Amino acid sequence: MAATVILGLLFALGATFVSMALLVRTGFGRGPHAINLLPVPLVLYCLWVSAWFVFEFLRQFLLTAITPGTSLRLVAFVFLAAALLMVGFLYGSVAVVHQFLGGTSARRVRAIARCVAPTFSALLIVGWSGYHYNGDAALFTLLRRILGYAEFPLALGTWVWMLMGARAIPDAPWRARVVTLARTYAGFFSVVVLASAGRDHLEAVAPALPLAIDVFLILSYTLITVLWVESVERAARLGGFAPRA
Repeated sequence: MAATVILGLLFALGATFVSMALLVRTGFGRGPHAINLLPVPLVLYCLWVSAWFVFEFLRQFLLTAITPGTSLRLVAFVFLAAALLMVGFLYGSVAVVHQFLGGTSARRVRAIARCVAPTFSALLIVGWSGYHYNGDAALFTLLRRILGYAEFPLALGTWVWMLMGARAIPDAPWRARVVTLARTYAGFFSVVVLASAGRDHLEAVAPALPLAIDVFLILSYTLITVLWVESVERAARLGGFAPRA
């Protein structure tokens, strides 16, 4: 178990580094403008997984060596960081869909998300502060529970939305590539939803199994995104399509 935690943390941090490099590359490269935001949800997802591996690392190696009060506060801070990263991931996914699809409906959904994400984040911080200073975890626990139930179904719904909306993109080669990405992401997050729903059962089979699955998923998400960006940039250099901004 300890080896799984250490290796998982290293793999998660490695995926985070690759995703950040991809973000810099798409942001400052000469590829299509429409893919500039695509690595943002990936970076936040990698950081989210890294935060949970940090929690597992603390639980395995540190929490038993410090006072219970300090342990609880440290764990609460990691939980807060993970929750804020997940909120950012969900908002980033909506922003990516808006950038790919454009249109009035996508703009409205992004405007709603722009209000909900900071509000939910502020409530998370308030709930964490109440726990940190007063020992009252009710609000913090409630918000984390809501996020835990909604996060991956919302992510899946976002990419299904992009899959449905991509069929209206006028440029046929670009439409085909966006549909491929959206279909792949929808399939990937379907697996993530199933893995999340069955996490307790997997942990009962083998405690290290959910962590190994987390590593597999984060590497798969990174590989899917990197390969798709590579193919799009290569096709754009050859003048194969004109993606919309």
